[in-house]
Amino acid sequence: MNTTKFRDAEIGNTYDMTLLVTKIEQRSTKKGDPYVRLGLSDGSTEADCNLFNNNTAESLANNGITMESAVNVRLKCTEYNSLKNYTVDSIAPARLSEDELGQLVRMPPVSPKTLMVDVILKVKQSSGRPYDLRSADIPDTDYSLTALTVRILWKYRSKFYTSSAAKSMHHNLYGGLVYHTSRMCSCASQIADVYQILDKELLVCGTALHDVGKIKELNTSGLGAATYSVDGRLFGHSVIGMEMIDEEVGRADTEAGHPTYDREKVRLLKHMIASHHGTLEWGALTVPAIPEAMVLHNIDMIDSRMYMYEDGLASILPGDLSEPLFGIAEDGKATIYKAKNAQDS
Repeated sequence: MNTTKFRDAEIGNTYDMTLLVTKIEQRSTKKGDPYVRLGLSDGSTEADCNLFNNNTAESLANNGITMESAVNVRLKCTEYNSLKNYTVDSIAPARLSEDELGQLVRMPPVSPKTLMVDVILKVKQSSGRPYDLRSADIPDTDYSLTALTVRILWKYRSKFYTSSAAKSMHHNLYGGLVYHTSRMCSCASQIADVYQILDKELLVCGTALHDVGKIKELNTSGLGAATYSVDGRLFGHSVIGMEMIDEEVGRADTEAGHPTYDREKVRLLKHMIASHHGTLEWGALTVPAIPEAMVLHNIDMIDSRMYMYEDGLASILPGDLSEPLFGIAEDGKATIYKAKNAQDS
């Protein structure tokens, strides 16, 4: 298996690489000739690459190349609009062992299952009540926000810790959702210790559930590639997340034979999900009306941008500037700089 990485590619050079296909899009040139836009992953970075010469998704499939195929490619790295641009000169299926294939799947630096345990731990700790922190068990008669949150997370745990957090942009990898959520819950817990006006349980529970609807908004493959579901396109993860809360509350009421969860606290929790994008222009259903919702939005912004910085810094050398990165600044693009080591200054 050829282990050359995208971060090693220099403009003007051609490379032989073994990669994982994460996206296949059929497109046409300005002249109307067909070409294919491929998403290819080297295990640490995913890049869009163009395959010309009248290739089509159908011709690739006829050669045994589909989504999640491992492929050997010859790539030429050029410059276009001040960005690295990759053109596929040749492509063929690669036969890899299970371990080799796993090296091409982008994953968090910590096991997704470990991150899942951490999220539930942070939620239980936020309440200040004496829960058993070694498990996801909740007393049957407990109808607190903590209980509501843990029950939803545990019910959907297998999807929650394997789902990507996005199709692109940030945390778009296998286990990206739980990675994003775990880091945000850590931030939320510590911020609540600083600002006493905040309801710590509400803030951490809202943080834990703010993107839970993505497990239904996105279909994430076993290798981390995400595509939008029909409900995801029709409703979005905020609406889906609020529906999941209503489903759990309705289930508990029916089972108990009377109202269970505190309706005012449920209202606030749902408001946090509805407003976590911050502004209507960014997709929020409403703007934050409580301090916990405002903090959640800002933590979300911090973690998503930090991921973009981490991803960008990993691909450049000390003293270098990155290519413009989409989504990291208000103008849509920003260049990041990697500081030199002290001995290089």
